[in-house]
Amino acid sequence: MLTGERLRQKLKPSAGKFHAIGNLSRLCILYTLAREPMEFGRLSHRLKLPPSLLSHHLKHLVSAGLVTKTKVGKLATYYVAEDSIKGMSALLQKFLT
Repeated sequence: MLTGERLRQKLKPSAGKFHAIGNLSRLCILYTLAREPMEFGRLSHRLKLPPSLLSHHLKHLVSAGLVTKTKVGKLATYYVAEDSIKGMSALLQKFLT
């Protein structure tokens, strides 16, 4: 069983992911993208978030590894990083066993 600093080091990457979704707007973005990948402008319109605020939140989600993006020209499309979400779910399941 891990304890102390070794436990903290093991869980640190997950803590960043959970911190990223601790904001209601970011959680809404993640929820929306889980249903379908979306282009930046459409996502801004759908969530009624100004582009500057959406950009701020997307930076946090991308940095945490929860969202990825592809860019073709000036058009950026955002996707949920499914493996990352599954990893968070698996970690929470371990808390119950």
